[in-house]
Amino acid sequence: MQTVENEVETIHLYVVRDHEKKPYTLLPLLCALVSLLGIAAVTLYSAQHPYYEHERLTVPAVALPPKVFTAQSPIIPTGIKTYPATTARGVLTITNGSVIAQILPAGFTTVSNTNVSVVTDRAVYVPAGSADGYGMTTVPAHLLTSGINLSTLAVNQTLGTSLYVRNLQPFTGGHPAHTVTFITAQDRQSALLQARGILLSKSSGLHYPCQEIANSHAVTIRIIVTWRCQYVSYRIPSYMHVSSVQLIGRQLILSVWYVPRVHYARIK
Repeated sequence: MQTVENEVETIHLYVVRDHEKKPYTLLPLLCALVSLLGIAAVTLYSAQHPYYEHERLTVPAVALPPKVFTAQSPIIPTGIKTYPATTARGVLTITNGSVIAQILPAGFTTVSNTNVSVVTDRAVYVPAGSADGYGMTTVPAHLLTSGINLSTLAVNQTLGTSLYVRNLQPFTGGHPAHTVTFITAQDRQSALLQARGILLSKSSGLHYPCQEIANSHAVTIRIIVTWRCQYVSYRIPSYMHVSSVQLIGRQLILSVWYVPRVHYARIK
Protein backbone atom coordinates (compact mmCIF):
# COMPACT_ATOMS: atom_id res chain seq x y z
CA MET A 1 0.00 0.00 0.00
CA GLN A 2 1.28 3.38 -1.02
CA THR A 3 0.58 6.49 0.88
CA VAL A 4 0.32 9.86 -0.80
CA GLU A 5 0.87 12.66 1.50
CA ASN A 6 -0.27 16.26 1.22
CA GLU A 7 -1.93 15.90 -2.19
CA VAL A 8 -5.55 16.74 -2.53
CA GLU A 9 -7.36 16.25 -5.81
CA THR A 10 -10.30 18.50 -6.46
CA ILE A 11 -13.11 17.17 -8.65
CA HIS A 12 -15.60 19.67 -10.11
CA LEU A 13 -19.11 18.29 -10.85
CA TYR A 14 -21.40 20.28 -13.11
CA VAL A 15 -25.04 19.44 -13.35
CA VAL A 16 -26.53 20.37 -16.74
CA ARG A 17 -30.39 20.25 -17.16
CA ASP A 18 -31.60 18.77 -20.41
CA HIS A 19 -33.85 21.12 -22.51
CA GLU A 20 -37.53 20.19 -22.40
CA LYS A 21 -38.95 18.93 -25.68
CA LYS A 22 -41.67 21.21 -27.02
CA PRO A 23 -44.86 19.35 -27.83
CA TYR A 24 -45.62 18.95 -31.56
CA THR A 25 -48.56 21.20 -32.76
CA LEU A 26 -50.83 21.23 -35.97
CA LEU A 27 -51.75 24.90 -35.74
CA PRO A 28 -49.32 26.19 -38.42
CA LEU A 29 -50.43 23.45 -40.79
CA LEU A 30 -54.08 24.26 -40.21
CA CYS A 31 -53.47 27.94 -40.81
CA ALA A 32 -51.73 27.19 -44.08
CA LEU A 33 -54.56 24.87 -45.15
CA VAL A 34 -57.21 27.48 -44.33
CA SER A 35 -55.29 30.07 -46.30
CA LEU A 36 -55.11 27.79 -49.32
CA LEU A 37 -58.84 27.04 -49.08
CA GLY A 38 -59.61 30.74 -48.85
CA ILE A 39 -57.52 31.48 -51.92
CA ALA A 40 -59.27 28.66 -53.82
CA ALA A 41 -62.73 29.88 -52.73
CA VAL A 42 -62.01 33.45 -53.80
CA THR A 43 -60.68 32.23 -57.11
CA LEU A 44 -63.76 30.03 -57.70
CA TYR A 45 -66.17 32.81 -56.70
CA SER A 46 -64.41 35.26 -58.97
CA ALA A 47 -64.70 32.82 -61.86
CA GLN A 48 -68.43 32.33 -61.27
CA HIS A 49 -69.17 35.95 -60.40
CA PRO A 50 -66.92 38.04 -62.55
CA TYR A 51 -66.90 41.79 -62.38
CA TYR A 52 -68.95 43.41 -65.12
CA GLU A 53 -68.59 46.83 -66.59
CA HIS A 54 -71.55 48.70 -68.14
CA GLU A 55 -71.30 51.25 -70.91
CA ARG A 56 -73.48 53.19 -73.37
CA LEU A 57 -72.36 53.28 -76.96
CA THR A 58 -73.52 55.28 -79.96
CA VAL A 59 -72.98 53.39 -83.20
CA PRO A 60 -74.26 53.95 -86.75
CA ALA A 61 -77.26 51.91 -87.91
CA VAL A 62 -76.46 49.48 -90.72
CA ALA A 63 -79.41 49.23 -93.14
CA LEU A 64 -80.61 45.75 -94.10
CA PRO A 65 -82.93 44.78 -96.98
CA PRO A 66 -86.57 45.75 -96.24
CA LYS A 67 -89.19 43.08 -95.64
CA VAL A 68 -92.90 43.02 -96.49
CA PHE A 69 -95.45 41.30 -94.24
CA THR A 70 -99.15 40.71 -94.88
CA ALA A 71 -101.86 39.64 -92.46
CA GLN A 72 -105.61 39.31 -92.63
CA SER A 73 -108.32 39.16 -89.99
CA PRO A 74 -112.02 38.29 -90.26
CA ILE A 75 -114.56 41.03 -89.64
CA ILE A 76 -117.09 39.71 -87.16
CA PRO A 77 -120.33 41.72 -87.27
CA THR A 78 -121.74 42.68 -83.89
CA GLY A 79 -124.28 45.29 -84.92
CA ILE A 80 -127.90 44.16 -84.52
CA LYS A 81 -130.89 45.90 -86.07
CA THR A 82 -134.45 44.80 -85.40
CA TYR A 83 -137.16 45.34 -88.00
CA PRO A 84 -140.78 45.24 -86.83
CA ALA A 85 -143.42 43.33 -88.72
CA THR A 86 -144.88 45.25 -91.65
CA THR A 87 -148.46 45.33 -92.90
CA ALA A 88 -149.42 44.28 -96.40
CA ARG A 89 -151.39 46.77 -98.49
CA GLY A 90 -153.47 46.52 -101.60
CA VAL A 91 -156.64 47.63 -103.34
CA LEU A 92 -160.21 46.35 -102.98
CA THR A 93 -162.53 46.50 -105.96
CA ILE A 94 -166.20 47.03 -104.97
CA THR A 95 -168.99 46.34 -107.45
CA ASN A 96 -172.59 47.52 -106.92
CA GLY A 97 -175.38 45.69 -108.71
CA SER A 98 -178.10 47.75 -107.03
CA VAL A 99 -179.75 50.87 -108.44
CA ILE A 100 -179.00 52.50 -105.11
CA ALA A 101 -175.56 53.97 -104.52
CA GLN A 102 -173.68 52.85 -101.43
CA ILE A 103 -171.14 54.53 -99.12
CA LEU A 104 -168.65 52.44 -97.15
CA PRO A 105 -166.96 54.21 -94.21
CA ALA A 106 -163.24 54.31 -93.54
CA GLY A 107 -162.19 51.29 -91.52
CA PHE A 108 -164.79 49.08 -93.13
CA THR A 109 -163.70 45.48 -92.54
CA THR A 110 -164.09 42.46 -94.74
CA VAL A 111 -162.61 38.98 -94.34
CA SER A 112 -160.47 36.91 -96.72
CA ASN A 113 -160.91 33.24 -97.45
CA THR A 114 -158.02 32.60 -95.01
CA ASN A 115 -159.89 34.45 -92.26
CA VAL A 116 -157.65 37.53 -92.43
CA SER A 117 -159.36 40.85 -91.80
CA VAL A 118 -158.95 43.52 -94.50
CA VAL A 119 -159.66 47.13 -93.52
CA THR A 120 -160.33 50.05 -95.88
CA ASP A 121 -158.13 53.11 -95.47
CA ARG A 122 -160.82 55.69 -96.25
CA ALA A 123 -164.51 56.07 -96.95
CA VAL A 124 -165.61 55.17 -100.45
CA TYR A 125 -168.66 55.98 -102.60
CA VAL A 126 -169.94 53.07 -104.67
CA PRO A 127 -172.07 54.25 -107.58
CA ALA A 128 -175.32 52.51 -108.41
CA GLY A 129 -175.64 50.02 -111.18
CA SER A 130 -177.43 50.90 -114.41
CA ALA A 131 -178.44 49.41 -117.72
CA ASP A 132 -174.87 49.92 -118.82
CA GLY A 133 -173.55 47.67 -116.07
CA TYR A 134 -172.61 47.52 -112.44
CA GLY A 135 -171.38 50.49 -110.51
CA MET A 136 -167.73 50.01 -109.63
CA THR A 137 -165.03 51.72 -107.52
CA THR A 138 -161.76 50.90 -105.76
CA VAL A 139 -160.46 51.73 -102.33
CA PRO A 140 -157.01 51.26 -100.73
CA ALA A 141 -156.97 48.84 -97.83
CA HIS A 142 -154.56 47.02 -95.53
CA LEU A 143 -154.48 43.79 -93.59
CA LEU A 144 -155.25 43.90 -89.92
CA THR A 145 -152.61 41.22 -89.25
CA SER A 146 -148.96 42.24 -89.84
CA GLY A 147 -146.29 40.07 -91.39
CA ILE A 148 -148.40 38.26 -94.00
CA ASN A 149 -149.62 38.88 -97.56
CA LEU A 150 -152.71 37.95 -99.57
CA SER A 151 -152.88 36.39 -103.00
CA THR A 152 -155.20 37.58 -105.78
CA LEU A 153 -158.93 36.98 -105.08
CA ALA A 154 -158.19 36.01 -101.48
CA VAL A 155 -161.01 38.49 -100.77
CA ASN A 156 -164.16 37.52 -102.68
CA GLN A 157 -167.09 38.49 -100.52
CA THR A 158 -170.71 39.48 -101.15
CA LEU A 159 -172.14 42.19 -98.95
CA GLY A 160 -175.88 41.98 -98.78
CA THR A 161 -177.43 41.19 -102.16
CA SER A 162 -175.75 43.68 -104.43
CA LEU A 163 -172.23 44.59 -103.26
CA TYR A 164 -169.26 42.44 -104.24
CA VAL A 165 -165.82 42.98 -102.71
CA ARG A 166 -162.73 41.42 -104.28
CA ASN A 167 -158.99 42.01 -104.56
CA LEU A 168 -158.01 41.72 -108.19
CA GLN A 169 -154.32 42.13 -107.25
CA PRO A 170 -152.35 40.62 -104.35
CA PHE A 171 -151.77 42.45 -101.08
CA THR A 172 -147.99 42.76 -100.67
CA GLY A 173 -145.43 44.31 -98.36
CA GLY A 174 -146.12 42.20 -95.31
CA HIS A 175 -142.95 40.96 -93.58
CA PRO A 176 -142.59 39.32 -90.16
CA ALA A 177 -140.47 40.96 -87.49
CA HIS A 178 -136.80 40.05 -87.83
CA THR A 179 -133.31 41.09 -86.85
CA VAL A 180 -130.18 41.36 -88.97
CA THR A 181 -126.53 41.72 -88.05
CA PHE A 182 -124.29 44.25 -89.73
CA ILE A 183 -120.67 45.38 -89.61
CA THR A 184 -120.03 48.42 -87.48
CA ALA A 185 -117.09 50.80 -87.58
CA GLN A 186 -115.91 49.24 -84.31
CA ASP A 187 -115.97 45.78 -85.93
CA ARG A 188 -113.66 47.01 -88.69
CA GLN A 189 -111.38 48.67 -86.16
CA SER A 190 -111.19 45.47 -84.08
CA ALA A 191 -110.28 43.44 -87.17
CA LEU A 192 -107.65 46.02 -88.11
CA LEU A 193 -106.08 45.89 -84.64
CA GLN A 194 -106.03 42.09 -84.74
CA ALA A 195 -104.29 42.11 -88.13
CA ARG A 196 -101.76 44.64 -86.84
CA GLY A 197 -101.12 42.40 -83.82
CA ILE A 198 -100.32 39.51 -86.17
CA LEU A 199 -97.95 41.75 -88.14
CA LEU A 200 -96.32 42.91 -84.92
CA SER A 201 -95.39 39.33 -84.03
CA LYS A 202 -94.17 38.64 -87.57
CA SER A 203 -92.00 41.74 -87.78
CA SER A 204 -90.14 41.35 -84.48
CA GLY A 205 -86.60 42.64 -84.66
CA LEU A 206 -84.72 45.90 -84.90
CA HIS A 207 -86.32 48.15 -87.51
CA TYR A 208 -87.72 51.58 -88.15
CA PRO A 209 -91.51 52.06 -87.75
CA CYS A 210 -93.12 49.96 -90.46
CA GLN A 211 -95.02 51.63 -93.28
CA GLU A 212 -98.60 50.47 -93.66
CA ILE A 213 -99.13 50.18 -97.38
CA ALA A 214 -102.54 51.45 -98.54
CA ASN A 215 -103.59 51.40 -94.87
CA SER A 216 -106.13 48.57 -94.98
CA HIS A 217 -108.15 46.75 -97.57
CA ALA A 218 -111.65 46.09 -96.30
CA VAL A 219 -113.92 43.56 -97.96
CA THR A 220 -117.16 42.07 -96.79
CA ILE A 221 -115.78 39.36 -94.51
CA ARG A 222 -112.12 40.16 -93.80
CA ILE A 223 -109.57 42.93 -93.65
CA ILE A 224 -106.06 42.75 -95.17
CA VAL A 225 -103.10 44.82 -93.95
CA THR A 226 -99.58 44.99 -95.42
CA TRP A 227 -96.48 46.34 -93.68
CA ARG A 228 -93.14 47.28 -95.22
CA CYS A 229 -90.38 47.28 -92.59
CA GLN A 230 -86.82 48.62 -92.89
CA TYR A 231 -84.52 46.56 -90.67
CA VAL A 232 -81.13 47.74 -89.31
CA SER A 233 -78.17 46.14 -87.57
CA TYR A 234 -75.00 47.24 -85.76
CA ARG A 235 -71.41 46.20 -85.17
CA ILE A 236 -69.73 46.01 -81.75
CA PRO A 237 -66.82 43.98 -80.32
CA SER A 238 -67.69 40.33 -79.82
CA TYR A 239 -67.02 40.34 -76.08
CA MET A 240 -69.73 42.95 -75.46
CA HIS A 241 -73.30 41.95 -74.63
CA VAL A 242 -76.24 44.22 -75.48
CA SER A 243 -78.91 44.78 -72.81
CA SER A 244 -80.98 47.43 -74.62
CA VAL A 245 -81.12 49.18 -77.99
CA GLN A 246 -82.63 52.52 -78.91
CA LEU A 247 -82.92 53.58 -82.54
CA ILE A 248 -82.72 57.34 -83.05
CA GLY A 249 -82.52 58.48 -86.65
CA ARG A 250 -79.50 56.84 -88.22
CA GLN A 251 -77.83 56.12 -84.87
CA LEU A 252 -78.22 53.34 -82.33
CA ILE A 253 -77.85 53.91 -78.59
CA LEU A 254 -76.65 50.63 -77.06
CA SER A 255 -76.44 49.68 -73.40
CA VAL A 256 -73.75 46.99 -73.15
CA TRP A 257 -72.03 45.00 -70.44
CA TYR A 258 -68.82 43.00 -70.54
CA VAL A 259 -66.11 41.46 -68.44
CA PRO A 260 -63.05 43.71 -68.52
CA ARG A 261 -60.14 42.19 -70.33
CA VAL A 262 -56.97 41.64 -68.27
CA HIS A 263 -53.87 43.08 -69.89
CA TYR A 264 -50.58 41.59 -68.68
CA ALA A 265 -47.44 43.68 -68.83
CA ARG A 266 -44.54 42.17 -70.64
CA ILE A 267 -41.48 41.51 -68.53
CA LYS A 268 -38.34 42.62 -70.30
